[in-house]
Amino acid sequence: MGARVAELKGKLAYPGQHLAVIEEFLPGEGVYVAGGDIYAAVVGVVEVDAQSRRISVRPVTKSPRIPRRGSIVHGYVAHIPRDDLAIVKITHDERMIPYSNGFTGILHISQAANRHPTSIYEFVRPGDAVKLQVINTRNPFLVSIKAAGLGVIAAYCSLCGAPLYKQPGQAHLACLRCGNREPRKVAASYIFVAGRR
Repeated sequence: MGARVAELKGKLAYPGQHLAVIEEFLPGEGVYVAGGDIYAAVVGVVEVDAQSRRISVRPVTKSPRIPRRGSIVHGYVAHIPRDDLAIVKITHDERMIPYSNGFTGILHISQAANRHPTSIYEFVRPGDAVKLQVINTRNPFLVSIKAAGLGVIAAYCSLCGAPLYKQPGQAHLACLRCGNREPRKVAASYIFVAGRR
């Protein structure tokens, strides 16, 4: 029995995996019995209590990754319901590792710049890829692009859909296809730069 306990204890088990027969152990939590055999019911670690001769599987669960206050995240502007507010879908962390669950960010105009603009459209537009900072601890997350280096990292022309390019010395982004010019709060890592394709 001691060798059998040592063989099973701490082993990673998957649902439906055969662990033992009913004559060896009593079923505990996280297992089920079928035809006299004991199987794992969950993904987890096998636990064996030699004294009570009970076998269980302790579920292995990872707590979900969520954005933390002060963390830098990436996402895109989903829509702008009002002139002073943008709704952002947070998709990746700073290292560009995707979040398994989608999170919502709320970008208020007061968190777009230190000056007092009249519209959030001066900083972001729907469809823009953005780099943001999280400023609270729960979903929906309040986000900011005020800090240097944060803001839009990719934008497309509102008229023709082509990429908008950052041009040296120019305050607005420019569409090289149709000539349209649009304002944005551009991040240091903006990907469309004139002269670099």
